[in-house]
Amino acid sequence: MEEYTQNLTCTDEEKVFIYCKNIVKAVEKTHEIATRSRILSQKAREAIRTGDKQTMWITLQEHLYKYQRIFTMANGVQLVRVNADYYESVTKEDIAKQLNIVIGIIYLNEAKHCSAKETIKVCFKKLLRQSGAFSDREIELLFL
Repeated sequence: MEEYTQNLTCTDEEKVFIYCKNIVKAVEKTHEIATRSRILSQKAREAIRTGDKQTMWITLQEHLYKYQRIFTMANGVQLVRVNADYYESVTKEDIAKQLNIVIGIIYLNEAKHCSAKETIKVCFKKLLRQSGAFSDREIELLFL
């Protein structure tokens, strides 16, 4: 493992997690973009299914490197450098959660660039409201 790797940090991790889970649901409702998003996030899903910390960590690093441009555009998410001590202290559940956020951001990026983005946007807003984690004001700010 390299001396420095990357990690996601979120301003409000629980809200980012809910946000990412719901963008996946919204995009899934639009078949074409969902298929592309599933393909792009397949390796991350497989890593989570293994339950192996090292496999998940390596996959997380690959995705953060491959898609670093889209992570810099995601609200409330940033990449930070971490060292080997951090890897030792992080749990496999934490890494799985970060991989789920990665999957959500991949879906979000694909949704932003598809012809059905207005349909996805309406569905996504509805799901965020139903989650109860976001106020109407927060939802509106997310879509400015």
